[in-house]
Amino acid sequence: KYPDIPFEPFFTWVNRPRVMYKAGLREELGFEMEKLGGTKVLLYTDGGLVQAGVAGMVIEAIEDSSLKLAGVYDKIVQDARIDLINEGAAFYRKCGADCMVVVGGGSVMDTAKAINILIGDGLDDFGPLADQVGLFDGAKPLPPHVAFPTTAGTGAEVTYAMVVLNDVAKVKVACAHPYCNADIAMLDPELTVKLPPKITAFTAMDAMTHAIESVTCICPNPISDGLGLHAIRLIARYLPRVMKDPGNVDARGYLLIASTMAGMAFINSFTGGVHATAHSLGALYGIPHGLANSIMLPQLMEFNLEENPDRFVLVADAMGVEVDKLSTEEAARAAVKAIRDLQKS
Repeated sequence: KYPDIPFEPFFTWVNRPRVMYKAGLREELGFEMEKLGGTKVLLYTDGGLVQAGVAGMVIEAIEDSSLKLAGVYDKIVQDARIDLINEGAAFYRKCGADCMVVVGGGSVMDTAKAINILIGDGLDDFGPLADQVGLFDGAKPLPPHVAFPTTAGTGAEVTYAMVVLNDVAKVKVACAHPYCNADIAMLDPELTVKLPPKITAFTAMDAMTHAIESVTCICPNPISDGLGLHAIRLIARYLPRVMKDPGNVDARGYLLIASTMAGMAFINSFTGGVHATAHSLGALYGIPHGLANSIMLPQLMEFNLEENPDRFVLVADAMGVEVDKLSTEEAARAAVKAIRDLQKS
């Protein structure tokens, strides 16, 4: 149900990456990277994914293709950090790579985005770029870049921004560049099956936060509404199924698609108070981003709903609440209860 709700009379919509989906999609990596002009691959990931064998699934696909694996950089940790961004760019150059494949969650993908900016612009230090926040003037396309998200959470494979942690000042900075995201976002749900239950839960709640904030922020639009509302429906339906049956590849796939849709939505309509507070919690106390979002989501929904309750009615409807029999205020508050119930389940 979509009532007559006003939106800003002017908005822009940007989504650059090509998105592909299939269980086992990594088998197509060589063919697709060749079309982008890449031949010598540097693979970016983290130690946990190497240990779990997830990175190896993509490495095997590279070795079975005509691509050459120039190296693997697996030192990336929680939150994109400037020292590792700089080190990862130096490693790319040392290996003689001409393209990158990224296997990981938001921190890995954001780190790789920043690395590719340094490579493309011939720079060594991301610190001065992070201080600028917006890197649009004179921006040009970057070396070939394919991303395999391994969490159904951040949507970083399709967003043209990265969040970088300044370890010294204890702040997180969002930095945007029009070509930093992947040329191709490859959604392979088989790569998410080994994700631990706790991380599955709070990364999915990160995606849910993206979807809800894209619908309830101060400048939504009908396109972001379409993507955001359907992402809410998918996460509400399939997250409980994945938690009960972690090996359900189809359900994992729906979560992965929902995460990408929510990423497309929020990078164009932007987010709100949940992210503002969650980034602070992450920077000050090291709380993982998805968990921080999950903690703050019902609190900020409750705080904001009186300002624009109609939009929270949309959220309640997408969560499966029968809103017809409720007043606007009751339906808006039902959205908050639906989120709390989902968190408990």
